[in-house]
Amino acid sequence: MNVMTQKIGEIYRNLVSLDIKRRLTHSQDVFLLNYHKMTSAEMTQLRKNLKTVGASILVAKNSFMRKIFEEAGKPGDVLTFVDGPTAMVFVKEDPIATSRVLVSFAKEHEALKLCGGFMSDRVLSKNDLQFISKLPSRQGLYQHVASALNAPISKLAMSLNQIITKLAYALNAVRDKKG
Repeated sequence: MNVMTQKIGEIYRNLVSLDIKRRLTHSQDVFLLNYHKMTSAEMTQLRKNLKTVGASILVAKNSFMRKIFEEAGKPGDVLTFVDGPTAMVFVKEDPIATSRVLVSFAKEHEALKLCGGFMSDRVLSKNDLQFISKLPSRQGLYQHVASALNAPISKLAMSLNQIITKLAYALNAVRDKKG
């Protein structure tokens, strides 16, 4: 191997390392997939589906992933998921929508296997990813919180309205009795 080939390889490794580090800093959540025996058409479709929910996928050598996860201080348990042809899904916006895309795609394409990942510093298993995909969307969660905050106020308003209504009935009954 000549010197030029070594330098090109070194430049490539540095670029890939920098790209993974950049993506890790822009997204706190990363899901790992095993894509063994997936066709390029299936992988392209997965990329398109992930793009609709604001996520991206990156395939890199496992040695790069392990090294960068260790350098970034990511949980050590996540390294057990890096085995075989592994891809990283970087979540930028909504981890629930991203996990839904991954779980539904994995159901349709048996070649894709969910491995796990991490959210912030918590390691997620395959079962955790499937559980997250069943949660309501972010908008749905906001609606649940808003209705929970609104419930006591609306109950108070109904209670006050019932008191006034009962008072009106009592005054009406007194008026009818006096006649």
